[in-house]
Amino acid sequence: MTLGIYNLFEILGVVLGLLAARCLSIPKAENKNGLSVYICLLLGLIIGMKLPVIISYGFEGNLGFTGKSFMGGVLGAFTAINLYKIFTHQNQSSFGGRFVIPLAIAAGIGKIGCYFNGCCASCCGIPVQLIESVFQIIAAFSLFLFYRRTKRADLLFPVYLLSYLIMRFLVEFIRTEPRVIGPFTIYHILAVIYIPIVFLVLRRRRRAGVCQ
Repeated sequence: MTLGIYNLFEILGVVLGLLAARCLSIPKAENKNGLSVYICLLLGLIIGMKLPVIISYGFEGNLGFTGKSFMGGVLGAFTAINLYKIFTHQNQSSFGGRFVIPLAIAAGIGKIGCYFNGCCASCCGIPVQLIESVFQIIAAFSLFLFYRRTKRADLLFPVYLLSYLIMRFLVEFIRTEPRVIGPFTIYHILAVIYIPIVFLVLRRRRRAGVCQ
């Protein structure tokens, strides 16, 4: 029963995210790369979703095959796209601004499903899934207001990712994830690695003034 509710909220989140993408008036970034950029994005997403789970749990039970990580997927896609831009000399391009608000909406609804399913749980009785859900919904609304005021679609994804990583680093202390180094989980480590990287991306885009 709970698994059905979990899947229901996942589907609802995706549907609402897609509806938001259709309703938002954020222009689509110019894409001269054809299918290659989407293949790169998909590979990064899949690897990112699985790798932190395998590092944390190994192939214990069926987690190695069914477990997935939202944070890992986002970071995997972010890494793959930025490597793609480096190798194709498109460092000033911005591909993610149009999708970040729908992504936050989908994640916010999906985390409610995690709450009912009991996954992504807290070690001290705090409904950490609902904390993350509230963060995602507030992030989606705040990014929408930010875009209406600035028209800077190129800043939306790094602003979102930076704030998400900071939130996740703090929340991770009360999540029931395996500790891989001292008191830190793999998600602590990923946050520490990526926060300065995303900050530099954000600073570079602000200075460049690219509006895509």
